[in-house]
Amino acid sequence: MTINQTDTEDHLFKSKTQQFENGGMPGLTQVPTSVTLSAEQFERLYLNPMMHRQTSLTKNLGNPTPLGLGAFVLTTTPLSCCLMAWRGATGGGAAFTGVLILFGGVLLVLSSILEFVIGNTFSSVVFGHLGAFCLAFGASMTPAFNSAAPYSPSTMDTLAGLHSPGFLNTFAFFFLFMGLLMLIYALCATRTNAVYVAIFTSLILVFTLLAAAYWKLGKEDAVAGNRLTVGGGAALFFASMLGFYLLTAQLLDSVGFPLSLPVGDLSRFWALQNKQAQKQDLESAS
Repeated sequence: MTINQTDTEDHLFKSKTQQFENGGMPGLTQVPTSVTLSAEQFERLYLNPMMHRQTSLTKNLGNPTPLGLGAFVLTTTPLSCCLMAWRGATGGGAAFTGVLILFGGVLLVLSSILEFVIGNTFSSVVFGHLGAFCLAFGASMTPAFNSAAPYSPSTMDTLAGLHSPGFLNTFAFFFLFMGLLMLIYALCATRTNAVYVAIFTSLILVFTLLAAAYWKLGKEDAVAGNRLTVGGGAALFFASMLGFYLLTAQLLDSVGFPLSLPVGDLSRFWALQNKQAQKQDLESAS
């Protein structure tokens, strides 16, 4: 018995129509959604150089990069406003201890793990270190960790310890070497886009100014220390606005929005290296 294709299609159409009339739902079918991106698109969306061909995980899983960017900007923007003492904000960010730990720290570390899973080394390292910084900075202001209290006259007052010369002069080294780390990131970011480079360049200035501010405050030079703190807050605010811009550009691309924001793509300067890497991949695959 031979079944005509047209009869089969009519039968399927009638079955679906009858199913809708009976109030039922049509059967679910799997639709392939994996997409292969060009090197330029990959570096724009993942903020990570595509050194080799995309893995199957990158094609089939979601992009965790906007999650990390969102955690970064929602943590640094209010902190920068506090450092600049807007609307009478004070305390050097102590009010954002919970935000630093539970929002910035947790989401950035989670983004780092997800970037690691899909094979994006650079993004994983950046989000992981920034997330760990948020956790460490927040923990330093938490009395339960007892990091600042021993520097107070009573050795039990966390608030007094945070403003003591011993704590300020010691913690400044953490800011200083975070600035060095941002310098390395800025160099690596030249492989992606100009906005990303500008963010890390701003963060170099942020950590350098905060280190200098802590040392000035440690010498009880409140005028210079406060000015340097405001300068660090201004640089952090600028980095946060760039982060918002980059986050918007990524989210617009992720939903296929017709408007695409320019980010100053730098991948074209590395086009030769990309071709050589792809050639090596093809040779190894064959």
